[in-house]
Amino acid sequence: MKTQNIVLGVDIGGSHITSALIDISSGQLIETSLFRSKVDSQGSANGILEQWCQVMANSLTAAENAGHIGIAMPGPFDYAKGISQMLGMGKFDSLYGLDVGELILSGLGLLARTTVFVNDASCFLQGELSHGPASAYRKVLGITLGTGFGSAIGIGGVAHDAAFWQYGFMGTTCEELFSSKWLVSRYNSLTSHPVHNVKQLIEAATHSGTLLQVFDEFAHNLGIFLAKMHREQELDCVVIGGNIAKAWPL
Repeated sequence: MKTQNIVLGVDIGGSHITSALIDISSGQLIETSLFRSKVDSQGSANGILEQWCQVMANSLTAAENAGHIGIAMPGPFDYAKGISQMLGMGKFDSLYGLDVGELILSGLGLLARTTVFVNDASCFLQGELSHGPASAYRKVLGITLGTGFGSAIGIGGVAHDAAFWQYGFMGTTCEELFSSKWLVSRYNSLTSHPVHNVKQLIEAATHSGTLLQVFDEFAHNLGIFLAKMHREQELDCVVIGGNIAKAWPL
């Protein structure tokens, strides 16, 4: 492997960061460089950046590389300038208006040379279009379910941000309806034992009637939305990802 072909791929979510070195000439991931950590997305800017940079530094020091970093970042975000536009989204408020790219480079020092930001849902779908079963279809919708709602449309093997998080649906927006915030809020409205996140919800009420009711409502609403998108967008395939997708059996 040539060093100039080894770059750092980073996935930043509302509750985690994952990073690993990738050989872009072959698409091979360097297993020893794979690191993941939880992140307090409601913490201070310095705290968030320190957590991010520590994980990235762990990956960057695992093998020789070119020092280039590609970052999958949730929106809203100015991807060209590297400036966060997230405010009131339940995550990363403290980064609003900051030049995140420059702050990451500063935090990593000599380990990094450049940063490039791309919408996280677009990255997710591009991976499925390039290496997954979705490659067999012409027009594909990809959605990510987590602390927020990510979406991308892939046409002819190329994914683009769909920005459906702001799409008006059922009297609200997809961001409000298809995220961990809705699950927690809906569950708390039905019980006298409030929880603060989806993990606590599942741990506190595994397979209880209330838990299953909440996920049934979530799935029902999501099904209506996907049926609407299928009609409007003439989709051939839908790919679902994100941490909430891990609760699919519910």
